[in-house]
Amino acid sequence: MKLIIGLLISVLLGCTITTEVYSQDNVVNDHSERYITKEDLESILALLNIDIFKFKVNFPMDQKCTVFLYKQEYEKRTLKKEDIIWGTPSPFGSFDDQGNFIEKPLEIIRITTKNNTKNFSLFIRMGDFGFNDYKLKIDSLYKNPHACVPFKLPSDYKIGSKIPILLIGSFWDSTSKDGSMKVQRFCMEKELTSDFTNQAFDMMPHYFILGIRIDEPRQ
Repeated sequence: MKLIIGLLISVLLGCTITTEVYSQDNVVNDHSERYITKEDLESILALLNIDIFKFKVNFPMDQKCTVFLYKQEYEKRTLKKEDIIWGTPSPFGSFDDQGNFIEKPLEIIRITTKNNTKNFSLFIRMGDFGFNDYKLKIDSLYKNPHACVPFKLPSDYKIGSKIPILLIGSFWDSTSKDGSMKVQRFCMEKELTSDFTNQAFDMMPHYFILGIRIDEPRQ
């Protein structure tokens, strides 16, 4: 996972592709400067089964709280297990470019997912800290492939609230409209609403919900 993230960072910094062209007399470097485009990067991510999500939560500086990233596992709509992955205060302690201690509010939660078929690797950042390779294991009972869809974020974040931010859910078995073949379907929306009214939640045999829980600040 670290190697893949490093490769993508290099691409984002604007590396170019140089092709060596061999002739009878000499070797010529073709400096056509074919810069990596957004479409190229998207194709690389798709090839590697990687999705990148940035959740702009933008907590106010004067809102003191503790933010926990939780994971829920469901079978159909039945909650099977819930765990806390990570937690951070907001504001949290950090350092500026001169090495001075400062406090910063939690503004962005970054989650990069890599689909390894039988499990997911998650690269998580909440503020300046997080996990580099959190494993999300999928039980062998659930054979259908899984995919990711983000939730629409609320306009404010109240103490005591639990807010879903990312679905990692299973495709479900279905049939074509004419009934002639079996197909697998998945949620088609680009964003889900937090009320779980989407029909996909009745159809998915298995799914994970990643979300944030907002608690009072630790004393």
